[in-house]
Amino acid sequence: MASRKKADEEKLKKRRLARFRFKRLVHVVICNRYWITEIEDREIGNNVTRNVAVIDRRLTHKGTLTIIEKKILNSPPAERTREQRRVLRTVLRKIECLQELTVDQLNDLAGCATFEYFGPGRVILREGHHPNGVYFLANGEITVSRLRWDSIYLRHNDTPCGTRTRGQMFGEIALLHDCPRTATCTTATDCELLCLSRADFDRILKHTLLDRWRQLQLALERFDYFKYWTNDQVRECCLLSRIVAFDTQQKLPVDGDARYTYFVLSGQCMILQCLTVAKVHGTYRLVPIATNESAAAEQTSRDASAAPMQPTIEHRFIDVGTFSCGSVFGLGEPMPHRMVVARNRVQCLVIPRGWLFEKQQNVGNTWQRIRMKLEMTIQRDRLFEQFVRDQRWQRYRKALVREYVRLHPRQNATQLADVPIMCRVEQGEI
Repeated sequence: MASRKKADEEKLKKRRLARFRFKRLVHVVICNRYWITEIEDREIGNNVTRNVAVIDRRLTHKGTLTIIEKKILNSPPAERTREQRRVLRTVLRKIECLQELTVDQLNDLAGCATFEYFGPGRVILREGHHPNGVYFLANGEITVSRLRWDSIYLRHNDTPCGTRTRGQMFGEIALLHDCPRTATCTTATDCELLCLSRADFDRILKHTLLDRWRQLQLALERFDYFKYWTNDQVRECCLLSRIVAFDTQQKLPVDGDARYTYFVLSGQCMILQCLTVAKVHGTYRLVPIATNESAAAEQTSRDASAAPMQPTIEHRFIDVGTFSCGSVFGLGEPMPHRMVVARNRVQCLVIPRGWLFEKQQNVGNTWQRIRMKLEMTIQRDRLFEQFVRDQRWQRYRKALVREYVRLHPRQNATQLADVPIMCRVEQGEI
């Protein structure tokens, strides 16, 4: 009787163990279903050994990390070989927020970073909680929200205040300033994260990020616009902004779909305006800016058919101004046929325009007023009038010189070829 009871217990134990293993397997598949779909279904068959080999061999991936790299990150840090660290170091270099780190720092990160996957709607960080680590977003999108007091309903509401996308870091503010979490971070999509514990963060990144943070704070102090900001606003601005350098003659990306505002810290930027003019018999006419290429071609064909002589289309670039130290631009002002080019080496503080235009940072519509001033300062019609006056003066000056030479011919027989080439000074036509 006792032996039968013992056998039943053994069977029950084995059955529970099998059920537990099956649940564990299902749980792992569900948690990793997002990146397991990287394997094409047509390559998976009934042969388990072949399927494992196919998964291990394929390197195509979604986002930044491949399956092999995720496998390395899921392994214990102490068991990672030198070759595996080299592979992870190459991957970490691709993440935008880690591109400025040294090789030693990347090697240390490769030896301790871990991988985590979270589906949509998962809370990664909770405002007010104790910080335990920092996260790097390899793929996906994170919604950042903060508790705001609602004076009508007399309660705190979790209000979205920003997002984090691939290549960005979050969770470092609490570790840098040794304070509770300042915001709640929730996954908006399937997210793949690289995780770093607090001890590893203090050892590898804290000193570098504190230096970067101080540089941003010093940059903000140079502008009177930020003089009355609160500590929370300065902290959030330092989190979102960065300092970017541009070489001489490099074009700044302020046109098109640019989403950033530029504050010049050093150097000078020139504003180049392109005037498209039609020239007929020495007379210039300003060609209007078309909304698209087909409209521009249609307008040119109409002008050509209306005029007895086909006009010559010319593009004239005019230096209309300079942004020097302390200037601000990129506030959404229209940039038709206009560009900003670095006159010498330039350093700019770059801040997201959308965040800058929020009510807390835009007291008294400061940025709209600056944008209106920029729009009124540079106008194509006024520039074209000045261009026409300059052309008339050039023609008058040339005619005057030719008339003077005709009435007062040279008294010696010296020719241009008689003058040594090192002594010649030639002035080009404008």
